[in-house]
Amino acid sequence: MNELLEPLSKKHLVRTAIVYIGGAWLLLEATGFFVDNYDLSRNFIDVVVLLVVLGFPAALIVSWFHGEKGRQEMARSEGALLLTLAVLAAVGTYRITTASEISTDRPGQSVASDVRPAAEDLGERSIAVLPFTNATGIDSLDWVGSGVSDMLTTGLARGDGVRVVSPQRLFELLRGVGRAETGEIPDDVAMQIAGQAGARRMVRGSVLGTLEDLVLDVQVIDLADGTVVAGDRVRGADVFAMSDSLAVWVSNVLNAGREPQLAGYGLPRPPPAVSGDLERLKEHSMAIRSAWSSEGVEAQYRVVDLLDDWTGREGEVRHALEQIVAVDPGDARALGGLVRVAASQADRAALDSLMERYAAAEPDAAKVRMTEARAYEQLRELERAREVYRGMVRNRVGGAAPLDRLVRTYLEEGRPADARTELDRLGLTDPELAARARLLGADTYAWEGDFDAALAGYAEAERVGSVETRAAALESALSVRWLLDPEDGASRLNRSVWKLLELGRHQDALNVVEGAEHLYVKNSDRLPPVDAHVLLYARARALELAGAEEPAATAYATLLRDWRGVIDRLPLLSDAPHRLNGLRSG
Repeated sequence: MNELLEPLSKKHLVRTAIVYIGGAWLLLEATGFFVDNYDLSRNFIDVVVLLVVLGFPAALIVSWFHGEKGRQEMARSEGALLLTLAVLAAVGTYRITTASEISTDRPGQSVASDVRPAAEDLGERSIAVLPFTNATGIDSLDWVGSGVSDMLTTGLARGDGVRVVSPQRLFELLRGVGRAETGEIPDDVAMQIAGQAGARRMVRGSVLGTLEDLVLDVQVIDLADGTVVAGDRVRGADVFAMSDSLAVWVSNVLNAGREPQLAGYGLPRPPPAVSGDLERLKEHSMAIRSAWSSEGVEAQYRVVDLLDDWTGREGEVRHALEQIVAVDPGDARALGGLVRVAASQADRAALDSLMERYAAAEPDAAKVRMTEARAYEQLRELERAREVYRGMVRNRVGGAAPLDRLVRTYLEEGRPADARTELDRLGLTDPELAARARLLGADTYAWEGDFDAALAGYAEAERVGSVETRAAALESALSVRWLLDPEDGASRLNRSVWKLLELGRHQDALNVVEGAEHLYVKNSDRLPPVDAHVLLYARARALELAGAEEPAATAYATLLRDWRGVIDRLPLLSDAPHRLNGLRSG
């Protein structure tokens, strides 16, 4: 044992280790102080920790080779070890300092997510919505503040010309100053964060009361001088309706002297809010913040999954996908997602570049063609989309989906006859595609209100199609029969919506309608006419009950435009003209 300890004593390894650990502790404490008080990036702490960890073996190596008295030459092994540690330190420092850099769709460009002054002023009608403070004293309600701020952000994002800072950007800025997920954010920190995000104004709020009797206290603050521009307070038990009300109020504050931009009803809602289920909203709010706090590709995909269907949150989806591509430039799924986001944002330059990269990364040619055509649809370049779908159908690529989308583009323009002409011109010989064409042709007749022809087409498709086509044809035929006679047939639309309308529960009815639209219409390759029009009527009825006369009249007018001349034959919808006239006269 003495023989083992004697070299350690001579070379002062223990003393070196103790002195090093003490000095490292002081350095880390000083680093934390400067980061917390002087707005330095949190990456600075990570770099210091890395250097401290790698410096410990370096100090021991130097002590081992040079700890004894007298002059010692640097040995080759010592140099190799120190060089290895230096390379690790350099690589680690580079990776940490560039970890928050997000590669864009243009080579050579990057966007930093670190805390820093805003690269641009977002304009006069820009606003940052900070998480509401939980002032209830009930820890289990911490999620309400973030949930309300998320829904308020979504509602405001719909306003014409209003630019809303994404919650994810605010979260990153707060995390950068060590304030993420804190119960209270001081006013000076809140104003600093909102200003760094580029906003001119900021929404601050607090949650009071209980879940059964909530009070949301809100202020709009001018960041130029810190003055309160306006304040409001809403009270109730329906968090969703209260959030909609606040969105309208804040929008009117931003648009002072202009026409109101939000009607107050029919605002776009996040998928977890569509059902009106508070538990789902709570789970979603907690999950999204957990994903923001995590690192790695899986966490970013979790962000995409949670936000992909949120209107107004496309920027955050793009941010998450770009982080994935920064790690793996050849990730086809992320590149395809970026194509869809660029199309939704009408960013044509980015779309062209991303589409080229996606085509090179995705081995499935059918996916590439479908993604390209869907992007054209989002850009409303429907003829270009039809050209792609037409080529896929003729080459028998992608199954039935291209044919469904091809017909859908015509129905979206109100051109059912042109859709039938297209189906005839294709001259389909494949038995399954031919059966699918009969189903889609029946859809075009249903769109025109020729329900006899539609039922005949559905019957033929049911007779000759595959299991999937037969099921769709049977379901569609039952929906038509139900529309003609509610005592006959059946509908995919839950009958509870009609009961809710009878009871005057317009908000619950709207939640059901929005959920059904999302499931049956928005995310479907095929556009079932009966579902689309019945849902439109149910939306109009719910809006009318809520006193939202203008959007209700718009929904009735759209229904009558698409199904002109046949409404009087449909018991369920036959009062639509009378209701529209009543709203217009009012």
